[in-house]
Amino acid sequence: MPNSELCVLFGRPAGSESTDDRFEIETLAAEELDIESYALPLDPIVMGDAERAIRRLPRAANRVWLYRGWMIREEEYAALYEAISDRGEELVVDPESFAEATFAPNYLPLLGKYSAPARWTEGDGIDEAWEVAQLLGPPPWIVKDYVKSAKEEWHRACFVPAGADFEDFRAICERLVELRGDTFETGFVIKKHLDLATLPGWTPEQRRVTDEHRLIFWEGELVAHAPYYDVESALESPEQFAFLGRAIGSPFFTADVARLANGGWTVIEVNDGGSSTFPEQLDPRDFYRAVLESRGEL
Repeated sequence: MPNSELCVLFGRPAGSESTDDRFEIETLAAEELDIESYALPLDPIVMGDAERAIRRLPRAANRVWLYRGWMIREEEYAALYEAISDRGEELVVDPESFAEATFAPNYLPLLGKYSAPARWTEGDGIDEAWEVAQLLGPPPWIVKDYVKSAKEEWHRACFVPAGADFEDFRAICERLVELRGDTFETGFVIKKHLDLATLPGWTPEQRRVTDEHRLIFWEGELVAHAPYYDVESALESPEQFAFLGRAIGSPFFTADVARLANGGWTVIEVNDGGSSTFPEQLDPRDFYRAVLESRGEL
């Protein structure tokens, strides 16, 4: 029997079982700690039928569900939340908390000086994006939508170099919109580019590996962390990031932080915990054990 009423929903689209999303490792970690977990098909949710997606879950029994899976849109998550609520149970993260930790214009004002200066627009108007970008001073800048960047095409759809003019900026924004397609979220976010400390190695998009770490917060506490890239790097004084647990209201979120080239640290972004990938060096048992301990069940 499981230790608690907490159960995990591992959400994937149909046919994605062979992809390297590491959820099989998390399934084994949950099993080892006697946490029940169930597969959640995402296709019905995307098609607007969240009730069908949860039809094969066991009979309602006052469970608390933790979503871990592929990223879904705000309205899709809200529909899942409502479907779970209709059976008398609940998701750990409510839709408002999901939105706070997902959309940059929601969490960036909460970070203040701890993140790079940023501006954003509503809609995909590039002229407006250029205008608000001027408020940051001259480039270099980073461009993304409200949720994600296209850093896999760093130089074509993400990074605006020093000296770039409007035509350069427009080409990068157009490529971002093209790559994000139907998942382009709401508008442009333009951030001042900060020089980060680098480590040996190169990323798949042919950038130097930067000294970044992913932090996992549960109920306001930093419960796990690991280097963002699979490299050797120790996080100095992780307690210095405890303030993020107070700044962000979601009960489950991640924060990516990076060491600056000239010293100090910056928060790169915040994400909903449910769809954040755990780094290679993070043992998911550490996270799930911390969750059970917080609930008094270990």
